[in-house]
Amino acid sequence: MNIFSSLLVAVGLSMDNWAVTIASGCACRQKIAKTYIFKVSSLFSVAHFVMFSAGWLCGAGLGKYIGAVDHWIAFFILVFIGGRMIQSAKESAANEQNVCGLHSFKMLSALAVATSLDALLVGMGLAFTAAPFWITVCMLTVCVFVTSWSGFYVGSFLGRKFGKVMEALGGIVLVFIGLKLLLEGVGIW
Repeated sequence: MNIFSSLLVAVGLSMDNWAVTIASGCACRQKIAKTYIFKVSSLFSVAHFVMFSAGWLCGAGLGKYIGAVDHWIAFFILVFIGGRMIQSAKESAANEQNVCGLHSFKMLSALAVATSLDALLVGMGLAFTAAPFWITVCMLTVCVFVTSWSGFYVGSFLGRKFGKVMEALGGIVLVFIGLKLLLEGVGIW
């Protein structure tokens, strides 16, 4: 496996993360501070780094056990958070203040874990190939950071522009991503 292949793995693992951060950014109807976006992007990057590294260290031995439930875990986390976003968007117009309640550390950590479960399994699979560990994990970390950063910016812009409609749409997107991961995990997609 060469550097280009490592880059493709990193970009591929970053795409769900990008969609989730766009959807999450839609929950805010004010401009998100750069320091906040930096912290959240770092959280998502660290989660992917840890999961990929743990997968690499565990090897394929645990893959069959974790692979049997990872899609269910991601599904429940994403559907729960997506449902909360949809519910929040439906609340009365009297609560127009922007609290970004879905952006608590607990919620963001759950999203980071949900989007990084794939990295755990990919790390397990690549452990027995000639893939360069440090190059792959560094590219993955950078790609996740960039997609998180851009995702929150795009989502925040859409949330400011279209308000509760985008928040509800973001929640629906999270539910569909969770459903997609579940269908992939059970072999239907």
